[in-house]
Amino acid sequence: MSPIDTLPADQRAVVRLVLRQSRSYAEIAETLGMDDEAVRGRAHAALAALGPDVGPRLTPGRRGELADYLLGQQSVSGREATRALLDSSASARAWARVVASELEPLARGATPTAIGVLPEIPEEGDDEAPGKRHARTALRDAATAAPTSPAGARSANGRSRRGGYIVLAGLAVVIGVVIFLIVDSGGKKKTSHAGRSRTSTQPTQPRPQVLGQINLRSAQKSSRAVGIAQILSSNGKPALAIVAQNLQPNGNTSAYEVWLYNSRKDARALGYVNPPVGKDGKFQNVQPLTGKFTGFKELIVTRETRQNKLPGAIVLRGPIKLARGG
Repeated sequence: MSPIDTLPADQRAVVRLVLRQSRSYAEIAETLGMDDEAVRGRAHAALAALGPDVGPRLTPGRRGELADYLLGQQSVSGREATRALLDSSASARAWARVVASELEPLARGATPTAIGVLPEIPEEGDDEAPGKRHARTALRDAATAAPTSPAGARSANGRSRRGGYIVLAGLAVVIGVVIFLIVDSGGKKKTSHAGRSRTSTQPTQPRPQVLGQINLRSAQKSSRAVGIAQILSSNGKPALAIVAQNLQPNGNTSAYEVWLYNSRKDARALGYVNPPVGKDGKFQNVQPLTGKFTGFKELIVTRETRQNKLPGAIVLRGPIKLARGG
């Protein structure tokens, strides 16, 4: 197992999105519905864990600057400043080389549209004038600088006005992790409740396409339950990745179930949430979307206490909005 595989799932997902798909922090934040700084913080924490302990010789702020440099998340001027740091600091060079060696396998496995190469780290004793080396790499910087996104220019207040979904930040990171679970794992599992069983399949095709996102609100005013889901397609096979929090734990005679929904008599069950909701009040789940699903207006999560062909008490609900062409 590589050191990257030992990172927390949310940190690992952010690093993979950056290196394998050339995504900027702002683009990841926009996709996951969270703040740019939350994405940056996870990236910095991941690379800090991969790097050596250099003590007070390299402050956390400097390590964050080097992390942004290695992940291609700086402007041209920012890269120039970081190269100046690398030119002058043996500790910075040593830390950056160790981290780059851990990131290299992911960079080599990048998609054809990704940059696929990590930035250079000056050799110790490199006597080439910094100005000449900077000029030599200026064109590459222009080509590999992190792309800008409208989300990056949007104010924090602007994000907060988007229906209050900033509270979904932690959940949205898990959605990215769930996407990687779909990519990296396979097999089938059966879930059951009250004598019924359904089969849930996790596709193994690479790079799922996001067809739509569903923001789930609590159906009960007294509840703080909240969730987020994405409809994904891998090689033409649709699936639903969903995460939620602030739910009551499963009981001995109760379980949560996911449905496509128009009305109580016009609904289709997708399957029970498995693993069940524990004491932390959270779940993450992947469900196949077999058959037609575009005719349904909502996605709901219900709390079922008995076997029933119709939905039980609705806990979470949100409108299904497919991306154009989805």
